[in-house]
Amino acid sequence: MQQFHTEREQRFIDLAATLADEFAPRAAHYDETATFPRENYARLRESGYTILTIPEELGGMGASVLERIKAQERLAQGDGATALAINMHFNVMGLAIDMWHRFKAPHTEALLRKIAAERLICGGSASEPDNAVPVLRPKATARRVDGGWIVNARKIFSTQSIVLDRYFTEACCDNGSEKATIITFLIPSDTQGFIVKDDWHTMGMRSSASNSTELKDAFVPESCVILERPIYTRGGVTDGFLRAPFTIGSVYIGIAIAARDFVVEFMRERPRFPMKKPMSHLPSVYNKVGEMDILIESAQAVMWKAAAEVERESPRTWARKSVAARMVAIENSTKVVDLALRAVGGASYVKRLPLERYYRDVRAGLYHPFDSDETLEFLGKSAFGISLLDDDMIWA
Repeated sequence: MQQFHTEREQRFIDLAATLADEFAPRAAHYDETATFPRENYARLRESGYTILTIPEELGGMGASVLERIKAQERLAQGDGATALAINMHFNVMGLAIDMWHRFKAPHTEALLRKIAAERLICGGSASEPDNAVPVLRPKATARRVDGGWIVNARKIFSTQSIVLDRYFTEACCDNGSEKATIITFLIPSDTQGFIVKDDWHTMGMRSSASNSTELKDAFVPESCVILERPIYTRGGVTDGFLRAPFTIGSVYIGIAIAARDFVVEFMRERPRFPMKKPMSHLPSVYNKVGEMDILIESAQAVMWKAAAEVERESPRTWARKSVAARMVAIENSTKVVDLALRAVGGASYVKRLPLERYYRDVRAGLYHPFDSDETLEFLGKSAFGISLLDDDMIWA
C-alpha cells in the first residue's frame, strides 16, 4: 500500500527499513530459541536508531512522536519483538526528555547527552505484580538517606532487561501516607542490589527479554532522579506518562502489515488443483486481503492523527484520543493477523511460515495497559466526568 510521508519522515522510515530487512531473516531463530537479539541491538546502536527521539541539540535525531511511530511500524515488519523492546527505550527517553523540557535540570540534560553520545540503552518497568495502579501508587518503597534513597522493589515486564545500561523504575517514599511522594529514576544497571530474573517464558514476543526485576536495598543517588511527584488517590498522572501506552500501537500495526504483505506474496501464484488460476483469484482470499487493508488503513489513520496532534494539544485533552487510537491499532492488528491465517489456510499453522509467529506476537498487544476493557472504562467515565478511581473497590 502506498503512503505519503514528508521528506523528513521518509528519512527515519528508510533507516528503519534498512534495519528491518536485516533483522527479518534472524527473527525466527531468536523466537525459536527465545534468546535476546543482541546482533540486532548492536546494529540499533551503530546505526543511531537508539537516539532517534533525543533532541538534536542534545546529540540525537530529534524525531517527533509521529516520526517515531512511522519508523517503528517499519521496524516491526522485520522483527516485532525487537521493535517492541526498543520502543520501551524510547518510552523512557520520552519521560526524560519531557522532564528536561519542563525543568531544564542540569543532571537530566547531562544524562541525555551521555545516552546520545554513548548510544546507551535504557529501560525497565513501572509495572508491579498484584498492583492495578502502579503509576498512581507504587508498592515499591524508597527511604531517604544522605545523598539519595534506599529502594526496594519488585517489577514485572522489564523489557530488554538483560542489555540495559540504565534501569528505569519508580518507588514510593513514605508509602502509605497521604503525603507520600513518588520518585522516578534511572540508575546504572551495575547498581548493587539490582537483579534480573530469568522468568520470561511466554507464548509470544519471546526474544524481548521482558523479565521481572528486583531492587534490594539499592542506593539511588539524587543525580539519578528525573522526577519527584505526589501520589494520586483520585485520578490523573503526570503528563509525561501519557505517550507510553499510545506509541505501543505502532509495533502491532507493523506486525499486521508484515502478515498482510506475506499473504499477498504467498498466495499470488499459489496453485490449487484443479483450478486454472492461482488462489489469489479466490474471493475467500482477496476479500480477506481487502478487509486487512481497511483495518490497517484505519489503524494508521487514528494513530497518525493522534501523533500529529500531541505536539499541539494539552496532554490532558489529547489523552482520550490517544488511548482510543491505541485500542483501534491493537484490536485491528490482531484481526488482520487472524484474517491472514484464514486466507492462507492450514499451511499458516506450520513454523516454516512466519504467520504463526505473527499470530503469537500480535497478541501481546492485548495485555499492554490500557487494555481494551480499561480503555472503554476510561473513555466512558471521562465522558461523564467520573473519576477512574471513584469506586468502592479502590483505596478501601
